[in-house]
Amino acid sequence: MNNALSHSSLAPASTPGLDAAPPHDRLLHILALLTAIATFPLIFMGGLVTSHHAGMSVPDWPNSYHYNMFLFPPRLWVGGILYEHTHRLMGSVVGFLSLALAAWAWRRELLRKPRLLPQHRYLQYLTLAVLAMVILQGVLGGLRVVLVDLDLAIVHACVAQAFFCFAAFMALVSSRWWSNAAPLSPSDNHRRFIALAAVCVVAVFVQLLLGAMMRHHDAGLAIPDLPLAYGKLIPPLNNEQLQAINHTRAWDLNLDPVTLEQLWLSFAHRLWAIVVTALLATLIVTVFRLSLRGSPLRPLALLLGALLLAQLTLGVLTVIFRKPADVASAHVATGALVLVTAWMLFVCAARLYLPRGAWRNPLERSQPAKSSVATAQVQAYG
Repeated sequence: MNNALSHSSLAPASTPGLDAAPPHDRLLHILALLTAIATFPLIFMGGLVTSHHAGMSVPDWPNSYHYNMFLFPPRLWVGGILYEHTHRLMGSVVGFLSLALAAWAWRRELLRKPRLLPQHRYLQYLTLAVLAMVILQGVLGGLRVVLVDLDLAIVHACVAQAFFCFAAFMALVSSRWWSNAAPLSPSDNHRRFIALAAVCVVAVFVQLLLGAMMRHHDAGLAIPDLPLAYGKLIPPLNNEQLQAINHTRAWDLNLDPVTLEQLWLSFAHRLWAIVVTALLATLIVTVFRLSLRGSPLRPLALLLGALLLAQLTLGVLTVIFRKPADVASAHVATGALVLVTAWMLFVCAARLYLPRGAWRNPLERSQPAKSSVATAQVQAYG
């Protein structure tokens, strides 16, 4: 009797839902998934805008030729206007989805209902980050038009890739798998794998940055042959060699002249593609070597391998067929998928193999410590 009383008096009062994970919010996950999915065609359409040199086809913003963007008559959607205006509309779709995502996550506060416990609010703050990022991306796109700034176009392209990754992360974190996945015992091999995945994500992003710079500086066909550069391993190094190849471009290839900067930007994109391919191939092999079964890592590695082959093929076809807009845009979009897949591999591996409790809220991590103290006190008084 006394023992039971001591247990009841010394054990801390339990807070409902403090230790348990919050119930899975299916609609939140669906909205996050739709936001990520809608971002992919938006990136493809952005590639079409650049490939068709249509970035300034609609020279005002946020209106379209003084019309409200959503009331712009379809009869005027011709030529480059079609690519730029539909790109804006698709951007608005992603923006509205991001707004709906944040509104649903914060519905308790908006309706003045009891708030979530502090350790369960991280999804709410992530939705605000998604909304802030899509607003930033829209403003960057608008300023690129208003200021006619090519550098902003490059930043706009890179932020689009980063937003795609963040939207995919939001979809993963809001999934049932993320809530239910049990951390596994990490080894040194697993830690090295996580580090390799992080390096691959950075390497792919750098490659996409080089690609954005190359496209916006019209350097996509600065080197029109493969695998060499004008029949040599190294492109021209001085103005005399540059004049010779520009003569060849004009009279034999019917191409516009290029600068040394364009040549070396294109060459850097090719060299870094070799580095990225080697890193991704190592990452894929490592997944199967570690026998990471029963997790999403193997399917993601298979998908990454398929996307890598598709991306290399599209890059070669872009050069061989002299940069057709649809192939070049598919190359951009597939590059985004390669980045997101590598990113998801990294995040899933970190979720599974980081030390137990690393993904939990600090308040939630403090609860086991309090419980252990209470248990020790019970045993002492027992």
